[in-house]
Order: sequence, then structure tokens, then C-alpha cells
Amino acid sequence: MLTVMFLSLLLGAAPGDGASSVSPQALDAPPLVDESPTAWSCTVDTLRAGRECVFEAELTSAAPSREQASANIRLVQEVARKLCAEASKSPSQEGQGDRNIAAFCERRTLAVAEERCGLEESVLVDAEGRFAPAARACYRALAGVLQEAQMRSTVAKAYEKGTP
Repeated sequence: MLTVMFLSLLLGAAPGDGASSVSPQALDAPPLVDESPTAWSCTVDTLRAGRECVFEAELTSAAPSREQASANIRLVQEVARKLCAEASKSPSQEGQGDRNIAAFCERRTLAVAEERCGLEESVLVDAEGRFAPAARACYRALAGVLQEAQMRSTVAKAYEKGTP
């Protein structure tokens, strides 16, 4: 019995040189990590499209600062100008969107940015364009503002055509 246990331990042991002879394609090979963003990452494009996404940004931690919060708010304002202009157009509308709806969207976005996007301890978006996990509330609030602007634009266009 002791011999069987000794042989099973001996045969199950790895070679003593520490090098692995397993090819990277083998099923029992250690996993390879791909750090590139996936198609499911929360980005400005997923925000624009209203798609579900995953908060997978990789960020380095930093000391909380007011400068970081201000930079995050400025970033939201820059993104909001473009997204609000797009959201103020109805899906069938060509050219310019409704200026009143775009202005409403930008005002609401500024309020959301000041309330939820001024993260002092983290950047809002990493170098790959992915939203930080700490920015989840900000992202969701921005998505809500854009959806409301899109809905207002669609309803306004329907009333212009006389089909309430």
C-alpha cells in the first residue's frame, strides 16, 4: 500500500526544473490575459446607442482631488454637447436637431455631471475610452438624460406632423 502511494506521488510530480512543457494551446495551459477593451465595455458609443455594457476600465488609484473632479465634469460637458445634439434629432429627421431640446439636454447633463460625475478619486474614462466602475451612477444618469431628450424629440416631431 505504501509503495502504491509513493509511486502515485512520484508519477504525479512535475519535473524539477520548474519549466512547463505545456503548449499555450493546451486545455490545461495557464490562461492568457487579453487586456484590450471588449465589445461590451461601457464607452461613449454604448452611451449613445443605449446598449447594456460592462464597466471594465482599468484605473490606477490616486489621491482624491478637486482638480480630478473638475476634469471629470469638463469631460462630461464636452461629450454632452455632441450627444445632446444627436439626441435632439428624431430618428427620421435630417440636418439640425431641435435647439430647445439640445439646450434642455445640456442643462440636465450639467446638473447630472455636478451631482454624480465629479469623482475626486478616479478618472471618469480610462485611456482606452472605457468608463470607470466608480462612474456607474454617472453613466446611468447620463443615459437617462439622453433617453429623455430622444423621447422629447420624437414626440415633438410627431406633434409637428399633426399625429399626437
